[in-house]
Amino acid sequence: MRYQIHSKWSFTEHFAIVDDSGTPAYDVRGNLSLTQRLTMRDTLGQEVAEIKKHMMTTRHDISMGGQKVAEVHHEGFFGEHYEIDSQFGRISAKGNFAGWNYNIHQQGQPVAMVSRQLAFGEKFLVETADNVNDPFILAVVLAIDAIHKEREQDHDQGGFGNQGGIIGDMLGGGGGGGGIFGGNFP
Repeated sequence: MRYQIHSKWSFTEHFAIVDDSGTPAYDVRGNLSLTQRLTMRDTLGQEVAEIKKHMMTTRHDISMGGQKVAEVHHEGFFGEHYEIDSQFGRISAKGNFAGWNYNIHQQGQPVAMVSRQLAFGEKFLVETADNVNDPFILAVVLAIDAIHKEREQDHDQGGFGNQGGIIGDMLGGGGGGGGIFGGNFP
């Protein structure tokens, strides 16, 4: 299945993830800097996933059905690798996170591909493989972006550049290019 996330600022701190035809599939709300959580709901308003930030670290938990199903964390110094320890097995994400071109694999098999598409405004595509839990994979993508943004903010304090992210200002940071929402929450 293919999902799109559009780059757009919103003061309501929420955005939609749409399917390939442009129909809203999931609604994401929250504020990781204030409430330390995001929720993702389906079109019926049912919560399908929650992302919670660990205090004092960049690790994030993903819960589904009220149960923790995964922990997402960065591996390595340069940010080219994320690991997801989940009840579904160990999952890895590798690629260009600043440029939003990366793959998510489980046991060597691709489960999702994330890419940036420039056309009538910036869009980000998440293509999931058949027979995967789409809300889970989308929650992983949101958690990776949040961690990426937090790491960039840490680097900014040390004098490195800011490249934004899906969650952007929700984490309390500023703008700049890159990331799914270029440093601004949709």
